[in-house]
Amino acid sequence: MIQSDLMPGILLCRHPVTSRKQLLESLCNRVARHGDLCERLVLDSVLDREKLGSTAIGDGIALPHATIAGATATSTLLATLETPVDFDSPDGKPVDIVMLVLGSDRDGAGHLAALGAVSRQLRASADLLRTADSEAALHDAVAGHLVAA
Repeated sequence: MIQSDLMPGILLCRHPVTSRKQLLESLCNRVARHGDLCERLVLDSVLDREKLGSTAIGDGIALPHATIAGATATSTLLATLETPVDFDSPDGKPVDIVMLVLGSDRDGAGHLAALGAVSRQLRASADLLRTADSEAALHDAVAGHLVAA
């Protein structure tokens, strides 16, 4: 089970974006504002990580992530997309579920463990997430699967 501090701080249901670039910019800006972080630093950190290889994990799911210098807590955002976008997924499927995870640069091991746990839980709850038609329904789907230990 995922720790309560990894419950998504922001939920976006059927987020209207048309490209991977627009998606990452939109999500990074939202989570930066929510976590009182520098928008440019967050976006640059996530894009630098994406340059190493796509963070799509298959089955229409992506986990863009980065560690942020000066971050004091993990910040997360879960979004379902109105229209799937190409994300260079290993299985070639476009992405329609995205969870952005930002961790502190002082907790690298914890950040990696969190990504593994989130990945498993998103795969297990993907069908419920895809049928959610509002942030409230998305919250209910998340609360049923990404719960505190």
